[in-house]
Amino acid sequence: MSHTTRVAALHSVVAIALLVVASTVVPAVSGEARQAPQPPVSTAAPPAPPSEKVLRKWTMEELLPAVTDLGAGHDWARGREVFKKAACGGCHAFASESQGSGLAPDLTGVSSKYTRDFILQSILEPSATLNGQYFHTTFTLKDGKVITGTVIDVVDKKVIVAPVMLNPNATIEIAEADVKSEAPASISPMPAGLLDEFSREQIIELMAFLDSGGDRNAAVYKKH
Repeated sequence: MSHTTRVAALHSVVAIALLVVASTVVPAVSGEARQAPQPPVSTAAPPAPPSEKVLRKWTMEELLPAVTDLGAGHDWARGREVFKKAACGGCHAFASESQGSGLAPDLTGVSSKYTRDFILQSILEPSATLNGQYFHTTFTLKDGKVITGTVIDVVDKKVIVAPVMLNPNATIEIAEADVKSEAPASISPMPAGLLDEFSREQIIELMAFLDSGGDRNAAVYKKH
C-alpha cells in the first residue's frame, strides 16, 4: 500500500471516529430547557409509630356510671390481665394473685370495706383518698435536705425510710438527730395515671376483678 493510500485510509478512520463521538455527546441544556417532572411532595403528617400508646386521662365523671352497678357476665381473665399490666400486685396483696410489698393496703376484701366510687377514686386520684395507715412522711433535715418516703422502722435512733413503694428494700437511713421537722406528705405514695393506658372496657373488668376478691365464681362472673 502506497504512502498516499495509507494517509487516505487513516483520514477515513479518524472521520468515522469523530462521527461516532459527535452522535453520543449530549447537547448542553439551556436555562429555559424543560426539566424532568418531579414527584409530588406529600404534605400529610407521617403516621404515628405502631408501638406508640394512646393515653387518656380518665375522670370520675366518665367512669363512675359504668362501675356503680357492675352487674354480671364479666370476664375474670381480662380483669386479671389488667390487674397485672397495671402492676397493682407490686404494692398490694390480693387473694392468691400477689403478696404485695407490705407498704400498701391488702385489696382482697376491698369491696366489702369501701364503696365502688371510693375504690375508683382511690385509683384515679390517690392523693384525694389518703389512707391513715399507708402514707409517706416528709423529713426536712437540718442541712436543708428533704426526704420523703414510707417509714419502715426505727433502729438505733435511725429512721429507715423507703421512698418507692414498689421497692421496699431500697431504703434510706436518717439519723433522728439530723431531723429538723417531719410531717405526713400530702401526696399519695401511689402514683396517679395508672389507668391512662387502658380502655373503658378494661377498667370495668379491673373493677369487677377487685369486686370479686379474685373469686372466679363471684356474682360479677355469673352468666346472664
